[in-house]
Amino acid sequence: MDLSSAFERALPSPGWPLAGRHGTLAVFLASDAWSRWDDEAFTLLDAGERERVLSKRRPDDRKLTALAYACHRLLLSAVLECAPWEVPLGRDARGCPVVAGDRLLTSLSHAEGLVAIAVSPQGPVGIDIEPAARAGEMEEIAGRVCHPRELDALSALPGRQRERALLSLWVRKEALLKAAGIGMAVEMDRFEAPPDRALALPGNGRHGTATIRLFDGGDRFLAAVAAAPGAITSAWLAPAD
Repeated sequence: MDLSSAFERALPSPGWPLAGRHGTLAVFLASDAWSRWDDEAFTLLDAGERERVLSKRRPDDRKLTALAYACHRLLLSAVLECAPWEVPLGRDARGCPVVAGDRLLTSLSHAEGLVAIAVSPQGPVGIDIEPAARAGEMEEIAGRVCHPRELDALSALPGRQRERALLSLWVRKEALLKAAGIGMAVEMDRFEAPPDRALALPGNGRHGTATIRLFDGGDRFLAAVAAAPGAITSAWLAPAD
């Protein structure tokens, strides 16, 4: 079975991607489950994507990036009902993925064997995913991640709970910055990012608001999606046996 067929079979239902035409769609996957298609993933990419993959120094990073780019194309092709190579996917000046024609807005995140993709026709969208194991690294950068009010609230938490809360805050703020289209142009300690509340997009980029939804993958990952207020249709994708 090729990668396109395996991806299609992993979706919750044949018509499931069409929800991305009317509301926010988010998918998550682990690269180890899809490793049999590592070589094929690279063949689905355009020249720019291949160049970015080949610029990665570590083989594992090249494989993860190729899979992330390929699955991004496959999800968009399912939503747009076109072939993966026909998806008008490019990059803006900051390197963020852009679908030509403004039919859809999209965001992509990948880290240490994890991939997250978001699609929305309703307005700016951002997604971020991090392995849960990174929680132990967050304490040393707490002052750069937390707004002073957030730092005060977290100070009352015990060690591991505080670390987890810091990682949760990181993915929420990354998602919101991606939705704003400004990358790290605004320091994280300059704004707050509570979940499930309409928030103004930070910086002077895109106007409007976004609501942040947290996805807790237990001991595997934490992820967040920042998108227009409303329901988010999500799924964890694994290939069928």
